[in-house]
Amino acid sequence: MSITLDLDEQALASLPLQPGERERHMQIELATRFYASGWLSLGQASRMAKLDRFAFGLALADRGIPRQYGLDDLDADLRYAGGQ
Repeated sequence: MSITLDLDEQALASLPLQPGERERHMQIELATRFYASGWLSLGQASRMAKLDRFAFGLALADRGIPRQYGLDDLDADLRYAGGQ
């Protein structure tokens, strides 16, 4: 799916990014913010950002966004580690 945004050219020109980097940076920014708000899971957000989970975790850390890791996640990880 593709989304087109109509953004102010002058504001875009003030970003410290080259024209080819802007779209990619916005894609990652949106994915990290949607994850932080709880709108997307880690897997969904990493796919939206087109990053593997490790790289997406680094993007979260760069932005000071903590990983959401609850008891259900711990239980699933323990079952997986135990071979169940």
